[in-house]
Amino acid sequence: MSSAAAAAAPAKKKRDKVPAPGTKGETSTAFYTKKKWREVMQMSKLELQGRLLGPKGALVVGTALMKNRYVTVLDLSHNNISDDGALSLAEMLKVNTLIQTLNLSQNNISDVGGIALASAFVPNVTPTGQPGQWNRTLFSIILTGNNLGDDSLLAFSNAAACHRDLTLVDLSWNHIGPLGTRCLMRCYQKNPLCNFVLAANAIGDEGVEYLCAALKQHGGKNQTTLNLYRNDISHRGAAAIGQLLADDDRVLEVNLAGNTLGLRGIRELKNAMTSAPNVVRSLLLNDNMIGDEGAKELVPLITADLPMLERLDLADNKITDVGACSIVQALMANTKIQLVNLQFNSLGSKAVAVLVDLVRQTKTIKSINVYGCVTAADLRRAITQVVGEADGVHVEVGADPDQGDEGNPLLMKLEEHLQMIADEEAQQRAKEEELKAKKKKKKKDSKTD
Repeated sequence: MSSAAAAAAPAKKKRDKVPAPGTKGETSTAFYTKKKWREVMQMSKLELQGRLLGPKGALVVGTALMKNRYVTVLDLSHNNISDDGALSLAEMLKVNTLIQTLNLSQNNISDVGGIALASAFVPNVTPTGQPGQWNRTLFSIILTGNNLGDDSLLAFSNAAACHRDLTLVDLSWNHIGPLGTRCLMRCYQKNPLCNFVLAANAIGDEGVEYLCAALKQHGGKNQTTLNLYRNDISHRGAAAIGQLLADDDRVLEVNLAGNTLGLRGIRELKNAMTSAPNVVRSLLLNDNMIGDEGAKELVPLITADLPMLERLDLADNKITDVGACSIVQALMANTKIQLVNLQFNSLGSKAVAVLVDLVRQTKTIKSINVYGCVTAADLRRAITQVVGEADGVHVEVGADPDQGDEGNPLLMKLEEHLQMIADEEAQQRAKEEELKAKKKKKKKDSKTD
């Protein structure tokens, strides 16, 4: 070997060496000293969210964790580690035997990094034919707010089928479409305890049908929450969800906010939930273009007095005084619902009158939110007054629209309260004047006799 080649060999080895976190000159992990890094690496939770680690920092931290025997919860969210960082962490996961929860939210990871992370849980062999290394200890991985698509869901469904202790894969706020959910049938057959969170994607009606069919047939044993917020779901998807909930004894919370269920979707849910037993405790239907007709469709669902339903969210649904009146009247006949959200709809005099009666009579409702629903000052005062008289019922009316968005909410509530007191004092004075007039008249009549 020439002298030049011999001189080059050590330099190459030095370049390949990954420094320890906090090493002098290593800028990606310089937010802690080397001493501080040794301390945090001996804690059970290593929380490094928002530290601007980047791909290099993920490599440094991942390398340090390969043989770590302390950290069980690792949070690297908001660090822009990208696919290169995800690849480094995937290698770490293959050999680490202690980390149970990993949070990689908001890290600009695409399907390249997603597939690499999922492969860390799949059995493999080395080029020599010997068993390779894969993770058997992670329980939860959180990947919200990245750039993951159908291929990542496919990879993680395969990972969950292989690693049956993987119980949570949170892929919300990504770009997963309907094709990704096709693979869930086999996954749930192998690992019925895994919970895939797919909120804020684009699985649509087709994806919902695949998901619900898989949950109905094989899975959902650990899935008490069905969160399909903002997923382009219409009445067809609502029908599939209704079939899943019928005779179900697992799903307690259903979040369908931010979809396009409309009248027909509400009808599908109502028919399913009133015709067969279910254990739904919380039903979130806000921002679904329900309108007054959809509100009327909900009346049988409310009056059915489902034994478990405690929370109903109908905010921002273009419901006017007519539909709101139907909803509030139906609540008069319900003895289970405790929390009702109607904010950003429109309540007029008729609905407010029924609401006042409801607040006076209810024995179960604890909170009603009508923020942004009532603009007339006299109607707002009527609600405030009855709430002051009622026992244990909170009604959120919100800021006075005449004061603008920049008004002090506390001051506005105080002004409403003072106005209510002033009205009561005026009524009391009127009664006193009336009583004085009666006494004066009676005294005058007695003198005449």
